[in-house]
Amino acid sequence: MAGGIIPHPRAGRAPRVLVVEDHRYLGGLLRDVLPQGGFEVSLVTDTNGLETALETFEPDVILADFRLRGEDGLDLCRKVRSHALCGDVPVILHTAIDPRNLRLQEALTLPRVTLLLKPADFQTMVSLLREQISREPGAAEASHITM
Repeated sequence: MAGGIIPHPRAGRAPRVLVVEDHRYLGGLLRDVLPQGGFEVSLVTDTNGLETALETFEPDVILADFRLRGEDGLDLCRKVRSHALCGDVPVILHTAIDPRNLRLQEALTLPRVTLLLKPADFQTMVSLLREQISREPGAAEASHITM
C-alpha cells in the first residue's frame, strides 16, 4: 500500500462513492439513489472537478461514465492513478459503449479498474461498489466486466 492511501472506508462512516457523470439526469439519479444502498455520494460532472473531489471527499470508490465531455474514462483513470493520496482508489467505468473500444480496453489494463455495462440494475451496481471497496489493492481481479 502506498503511503497515505486508505483502501477501506474509515470506521464510523458510510463508504464514499464519487460519481463522475456529465449527463445531468443520470448523475442526479445516481446521487439520489446510491445513498439507499448505504453510500455517501458526491457528484462531479467532468474531470475538471476530479482533483478537488479526490482531496476533499476522499472517495472509497469512483463510479464514472466513460464518455465525458472533453476527456474520457481513460483520461480519468490516468488522473486517479497519478493522484498522490487516491491513486489506489478503485474505478468502475459505467458505460454503454462497445467493450471492444480500444481506449476502454486500455483503461481496463490499469490497476483496480472495472467495467459495469449500462443499463445496470441497482443491486448489481451496489454489489460491485461494495466488492471493489472491500478488495485489497493488488488483489487478483476476478473479472473486469460486469453486465
